[in-house]
Amino acid sequence: MNNWTCPYCHRPFKHKNQAHSCAVIDAETHIENKSPNVKKIYDKLWKEVKKFGSVKVSSTKSSIMFVSRSTFVAVKPKQDWIDIEFLLGEEVNEYPIHKTFRANKSRVAHFVRLESPNDVSARLVRWLKASYDITSKA
Repeated sequence: MNNWTCPYCHRPFKHKNQAHSCAVIDAETHIENKSPNVKKIYDKLWKEVKKFGSVKVSSTKSSIMFVSRSTFVAVKPKQDWIDIEFLLGEEVNEYPIHKTFRANKSRVAHFVRLESPNDVSARLVRWLKASYDITSKA
């Protein structure tokens, strides 16, 4: 499953000496002092994602990650919204995706801004499940 654990922050990673931040911050700290809407969005997102199976939360200075074998969603809370990033096997150019780029030969990164709990739609959850499935098999 995980091939290397950082000797400093004790976080597991897929690759030995994988680049990362050792600054570990509780996920709730990312949501403190944000609008109440951000907490509602995060709670709905987490409620949906944990239905996928074995999902862990790993939180650093810059984001909250939802992890199966590796990170399948990066969550970046802002003052009034949440930005998320996830990988898919193909590029999807549909709303609410506002940006994509090829992460590697077989993965495309997708970026979505969540401004309301309603933005955690069935379509978005399907994409996140596909990202979970991809990373669970990696």
